[in-house]
Amino acid sequence: MEKKNLATLILLVAGLSAILLLVMGGKMSAANARIIAIVFSCILLWATAVIPGLLVSLLFFFLSTLLTPVPTAQIFSGFASSAFWLVFSGSAIGFALKESGLSDRIGIALAQWIGGSYLKALTAFAILTFLLSLVMPSTFSRIAILVPIALGYCDAVHLAEHSNGRRGILMLVIVGSYELAAAVLPANLPNVIMTGILEQSQGIHLTFSEYLLYFLPAGVIVRGAILITVSYKLFSDSVHETVRLGAYTRISGREAYVIVLLSITLIFWFADSIHHIAPGWIGLGFTLVYFLTSPAEQLTRFTHILKMDLLWFIAAIIGLTALVQHLDMQLLSLLGSATLMGNPALTYAMLIASSVCLCLLVTSNAAPALFIPLAARMVEQGALLKMGMLSQVMGYSTTFLPYQSPPIIFGNELAQIDRSASIKYCLGTAILGIVLVVPINALWWHMIGFL
Repeated sequence: MEKKNLATLILLVAGLSAILLLVMGGKMSAANARIIAIVFSCILLWATAVIPGLLVSLLFFFLSTLLTPVPTAQIFSGFASSAFWLVFSGSAIGFALKESGLSDRIGIALAQWIGGSYLKALTAFAILTFLLSLVMPSTFSRIAILVPIALGYCDAVHLAEHSNGRRGILMLVIVGSYELAAAVLPANLPNVIMTGILEQSQGIHLTFSEYLLYFLPAGVIVRGAILITVSYKLFSDSVHETVRLGAYTRISGREAYVIVLLSITLIFWFADSIHHIAPGWIGLGFTLVYFLTSPAEQLTRFTHILKMDLLWFIAAIIGLTALVQHLDMQLLSLLGSATLMGNPALTYAMLIASSVCLCLLVTSNAAPALFIPLAARMVEQGALLKMGMLSQVMGYSTTFLPYQSPPIIFGNELAQIDRSASIKYCLGTAILGIVLVVPINALWWHMIGFL
């Protein structure tokens, strides 16, 4: 047996044994124990990849329907969610950009603008990634647009498929699309979930500008610098100056058609606050129109390259989020029984540590639903309550392993990033995030009187 498989087996047995002992000692109900055991087992198997991800997703659905009282409609709610269909349509958008040649054209234009500097390219993509989060609220949508463009740029500057530079640029775009967007209130799903729960349970209302003020210096500027630095150092490379074309190649009819379809899609995405149509359904509309008006072989090629295990993972993660919301909140009250009052720095550090641990245990999408009652118990009412609630952003925007964030998994599949490179990049940026972003954010909050 391989060392990784043996270590996973030992962790699995140890974790399930600990849960069993808690049940036998009367510290945990059987219903809670079954949910926690399922979540623990599936997260561990997804994280270690000792068995294919598709089988882990199927195992989650099987155990959840068999062993928990959670309604099957909630367990399988991922298949009806906008996020699931946004991943599907995002793959279609990436396919259309590549097949039409539009991603190559945009990549060449970027290469001619950026020039032959790897560091300048990383900086340009980091800025582009953040700016797009200000106007496009869906992380999956941003990744679906940016990854094909980044691939086109890499091809234009001769960064081969498995080159360091290609990995560095793509990882920055993928991880940056999720982590930098944590500083923009409506720009990623954990933010939206947190905001809704805070309004309903704590009466805390956040505005776009207020939220951006809290997180812009550390969450965007410092974290952006970390993303650039890790890409530059971990995946060091050089890019080639692109030869400027004497005569600009005329846009083909197929490219023009994709530009029109994509422009309509982007307009609807940008205007979602007006029409309230979920991004997934807009993306599904693009997919239908594109393939209905394309040669039949394009749909055949698309279905051959579509990653079904990714779609099942997204559906399972959404189901897992619904599952953990059925945990008895008394369990969280027990975990948060130590009230932290009168020590803002300790409160800040402990709550961020709690957020990081929850994201490792239940992924970033499910973490806010568990963190808020836990933090409310630890902080109670007072001046620190709002600060305590928002400290979780520092936790769920720090990604140690790719499985914690479904958009990162989606981006890795779309860009065909190898697992080891993704893990190294996430670990590197997360460690620097804890060392630099967290304390600098605390200093900023202290300067503006929030901490």
